[in-house]
Parts: sequence; C-alpha cells; structure tokens
Amino acid sequence: MKIGAIVLAAGEGRRFGGNKLLAKVGDEPVILRVLKALSGFDRVVIVGAYVNELMPYLSNEVIIYNPYYRDGMSTSIRLGLRFFQDYDAVLIVLTDMPLITNEVVSRIVSAYHDGCSAVVPTHNGIRGNPVLIHRVLFPELTRLSGDVGAREILRGRVDVCTVECGPEVLIDIDTVNDLTKVLNIVNTNRQ
Repeated sequence: MKIGAIVLAAGEGRRFGGNKLLAKVGDEPVILRVLKALSGFDRVVIVGAYVNELMPYLSNEVIIYNPYYRDGMSTSIRLGLRFFQDYDAVLIVLTDMPLITNEVVSRIVSAYHDGCSAVVPTHNGIRGNPVLIHRVLFPELTRLSGDVGAREILRGRVDVCTVECGPEVLIDIDTVNDLTKVLNIVNTNRQ
C-alpha cells in the first residue's frame, strides 16, 4: 500500500502564544521529532504562519505554503491531499505531537486491512492522532472547510478501524502548560 503523510504545520499557535513547533523537547524542536516519527514515509509539510522560521529546519522536505492557513486546518489538508492523489492512503499528522514515534506510526499503518476507510489510534477508548485515511475518503476530505480535520468525516462511520496505542496519541501541545507536561514526561522517561 502506497501511503503519504500530510504534515500539518501551518497554524498560528494562538493558544501557545507563538511558534510551538520550534520549542525544544528532548534537545530537539517539536517539528523535527514529529518528522523523525515519519521516517520511511513520503511526506509533504504544509506551512503557513511561521514559514520563514520553519524553513531552516525543513531543508530535506517537500514543502507547500498554505496562504489560506487562517481559514483553518481543512485548507492544509486539501493542499496536502493534492500531492498524494495517486496514493492508496494518507496519514494526517499534527506537528504538535512530539511523543509520537515511528513505532506508533507503523502500528497505525499495520492495523489497516481491507474494509477500513480509516485507521484511528486510540488510548483507553479515546481517539487520537495521527489518522490513516484510505483513498475512498479522499473526496470527502476535499470537501472539508473551516478549522476541522478528518474527525468530521469519520464521526459515525462503521468502517473506521481502531488500534490501541499508548497515551502519546492523545498528547499534543496547545498551550505552554501542555509543553511543560510533555517535558515532564520526557524527563521522567529518561530517568
């Protein structure tokens, strides 16, 4: 199965108060940790608000600038999807989830089987990210609008498969307090 990754890095980080993707977690910017988790996958990074700040970290990446980033996440998903029209599926990856690993991503991909329109990681029954979307749902992804992601088209579908993962599929950085919690987790795991 040919899978591409749409890496969403266009947001303004308003609740964080700035560019959270360059915050250091484990001596590495958040965005680089997320890209490392996607090693081995074709990917495109959708940038917007902080394009100039992020560019030095993305020299080996395919980058698409989203001039409509203020109109919400759906605009970035639609741009990224254009890049992967001939793929079997896409991973929609939030770049503010620095605890995601290549093993977690591989677990999500491995959970796919015929009959799944998508694979959603869960932890204790709560849905998380990143999400694998089969091409059967590409037309619905292109119709998304506003600040919504794939969750909108997956709600209520019986053909969505799930795979149990660790808490990292639920942990993102929206605020400075979230970053502190992530740093505490990383520091605890190092000991």
